[in-house]
Parts: sequence; structure tokens; C-alpha cells
Amino acid sequence: MLQMGVICPSRSAWASPVVLVPKPDGEICFCVDYHKLNAVTRPDNYPMPRTDELSEKLGCAQFISTLDLTKGYWQVPLDESAKERSPFITHILRLYVGLYEFNVLPFWLRNAPATFQKLVEGLLAGLGEYAVAYLDDVAIFSDSWAEHLEHLQKVFEGIREAGLTVKAKKYQIGLNRVTYLGHQVGQGTINPLQAKVDAIQKWPVPKSKKQVQSFLGLARYYRQFVPQYIQIAAPNDRPNQKGTAKCSSVD
Repeated sequence: MLQMGVICPSRSAWASPVVLVPKPDGEICFCVDYHKLNAVTRPDNYPMPRTDELSEKLGCAQFISTLDLTKGYWQVPLDESAKERSPFITHILRLYVGLYEFNVLPFWLRNAPATFQKLVEGLLAGLGEYAVAYLDDVAIFSDSWAEHLEHLQKVFEGIREAGLTVKAKKYQIGLNRVTYLGHQVGQGTINPLQAKVDAIQKWPVPKSKKQVQSFLGLARYYRQFVPQYIQIAAPNDRPNQKGTAKCSSVD
């Protein structure tokens, strides 16, 4: 990050800790815990797209491509007042002990998603009939191969003009069916991922209000596939007078 100019040494009075999080592929993810900063940050209420609506747009397409933008947040510069609040401490890293601040948008700030969504939607302005995005997950969909090539070219031109890059390991190009935002979509169908369905079915029976809420948060992602989901989940969504969840039997 120092070599890329993403960060620089800081003398700010603000500081947040670093957290190193292991990823499923064995790599280590560098994170900054902005919990306290985010708690005093005025929220940006820019609306995020609904994942089910995006999946529905792709469902009828014959050809679909998906792209994952790499480090897109770093394309957004910070102003001086924001830089002053972004520093982090690297006391757990032996080579670069000290205080550093960001020159560009960090991934972990409260309003980073809304800010980046604005950038991507600006990138795809005028292309909404065949291109959608949820943050850095971009999808291009077409009814014919000739149209798809044309649509891909326009989207790639926009990505190049914006100075963004695509993660080569995660793209899907010109397929009839793709995995997008936790769904299998294409050729007139939208299906949940079997691995996620298995995770819901194998979830242990909740025994507390917090556990019920955790399960509902997991199951709610696929509510469109469950007839009368809202009615079934309603008793568990509302706490009773004593502040504990009302548990009901749900298959």
C-alpha cells in the first residue's frame, strides 16, 4: 500500500487498530477496525440495489458474463479531513511499526459501500438494459451472442476509462448460466446455491433470541423461494413482551 501510494505516514490524533483475518483460501486479509469511527460517522443513505431484483434481470438472459472489480474502493480519493480520520496503528507488524493514513477510500468505513456503489452506477450509466452491479460484482446479460460481445465491449471501455481493473480469477464470460450474488441464474431460471441451502438445513435448532435472529438472517436471503416466508417467520421476527423470541416449529 505504501508503494502504491494508497497510504502514507500520519501525524493525526485519530487511530484505529489493525486486524489480520484468515481467508478461506489460506491468504491473510488486512483489515482496519473502524468500529469507533463508524459509530460517529453520519450515514450516507444512498440506496443499495436489491440482490433479488438484480438476479431477476439476469434470469431470462441467454448469455451472461460476471466481473469482479479489483480494489475498486482505492479509485476514490479522500479529502484532507477524511484522511485525518483514517489512520491506523501497525504495532503488530514488525517491519512497518507506526501510524499511517489512507490517501484513498478504505474498504471498512461506514459509507464506503454507498460511495463505491455511486461510482459503479456512474460507470454503467446508460447501460442499465444489459449491465448491473452490486458494489464490485458486475454482470452483463444479453439475448444473443452478437449483442453480448457488443455489450461486453461497452462495459470494458467504461471500466478502462474509470481506471478500474478486473480480478482475473473470478470472471465468468459468455456463459448460459452463472453464479451471481448467491444464485444460479440464466436461461429463464433463478435457483439458490445448493451449498447455501445445505447450510440452512443443517443449522442447529436455535435456543435463544440471538440464535433465532442469526438463523433468520441466514434464511432470509432465500425468502423468495419459500412460499409465505413472511407469515412463517413473523412470530420469530417479533420479540414477546418479556423481550425473548417466540419460537415456532418451521420446516
